[in-house]
Amino acid sequence: MTNSIRTTALALLFLVSFFNYMDRYMLAVLLPAIKADLQLSDTEIGFITGLAFTLFYATMGIPIARLADRYSRKNIIAIALTVWSAMTAVCGLAQNFVQLAVARVMVGVGEAGASPPSHSLIADLFPVEKRARAISVYALGAPVGILIGFMLGGWITQLYGWRAALFTVGIPGILVALVVYRKLQEPERGAADGLARKTEVQPFWFSLKTLMSSPTFRHLSVGTGLYTVVWLGVVQWLPSYFTRSFGLEIGEVGTWLAIILSVSQIIGMLLGGWLADRLGAADLRWYVWVPSLAILVSTPMFALTFLTQNPTIAFLSLFLPFMIGVMQGPPSFAVAQGLADIRMRAMAAALLLLITNLIGGGIGPQAVGIMSDYLAAGYQQDSLRYALLAVSLVFGLWSSLHYFLAGKTIRREFRSPGKV
Repeated sequence: MTNSIRTTALALLFLVSFFNYMDRYMLAVLLPAIKADLQLSDTEIGFITGLAFTLFYATMGIPIARLADRYSRKNIIAIALTVWSAMTAVCGLAQNFVQLAVARVMVGVGEAGASPPSHSLIADLFPVEKRARAISVYALGAPVGILIGFMLGGWITQLYGWRAALFTVGIPGILVALVVYRKLQEPERGAADGLARKTEVQPFWFSLKTLMSSPTFRHLSVGTGLYTVVWLGVVQWLPSYFTRSFGLEIGEVGTWLAIILSVSQIIGMLLGGWLADRLGAADLRWYVWVPSLAILVSTPMFALTFLTQNPTIAFLSLFLPFMIGVMQGPPSFAVAQGLADIRMRAMAAALLLLITNLIGGGIGPQAVGIMSDYLAAGYQQDSLRYALLAVSLVFGLWSSLHYFLAGKTIRREFRSPGKV
């Protein structure tokens, strides 16, 4: 496969990732308007942004991954993009909590078809020594999607309302799905590892047992999930935090957050992939040590954001913890691919996402919402401030520990090129 084909494929997968994250996280900046319009509590908001989306996003990833290990990954991605884009627009029609929750469930079902086949494609497009960097480029869709989503969402909501914002981002995704279907080429499975031959897809329970019997995979999954509690809990509630604690307009908040979060994460993801590949070439343990150190250093930095009374300091102090923290992402998914047989790669990505999202999405936004409601009697509008601080510190340090423990077994379990 030529370099131009690889580049085109990676660019299209980046575009899929971009729409995935833009559609998913734009809702965060719309929450103050949605809360006021539909009269929702923080607990209900936490459910819509957390469990309603995450439960189905995570669990549907497994059967979709099984299909991706058997059939065309390109077709699965195109269908998934069509479904979640349409349902994002449908969210704009919701008139109450139940309708919005159901629409978010369907967005989660659609988005479940993006990451497992995309990671599997990347693993077959790029050799192991370039894989973390390729996954970094794919993962850049997240900060860029959040950048556009927060900026568009904030200003469209301020000018035209939150429903218009969801229509604006949902409909174009259907057109992009058509481009993916027509232009994305399917690589031969295992070609990047010198294993380009027919292999049998293993039974589901065998694949599950194989992956979960790996101590490295278990610690990797739990560590990624616990950091996702921090990431999702903070990102989903940041717009509400700045509007409540500092009385800022949502358009201004969306613009500031879009710039800070996107730039910090672009730098962090590229740096994380590059650093893990560079250090991992000498010692595979760096593929999990880089995430462990990144989370250990970055998590306490959130304290300044949530304790300061100055909104400018609160905004600017987000840059370093997000830049350093997201360095954990690309190495994590590169390790998951390196622990799996070539016909288990989509399954490995889906299982990592399942555990990650059940822990992170199930606990993160919901825990912050419940804690904020609980603290509201004593702290009024500052209840969200202290809920965010507690969740970020506890779960971040816990996550770092699991990544460190994964380093004890990775060298004997990682599959080198040529090993099936």
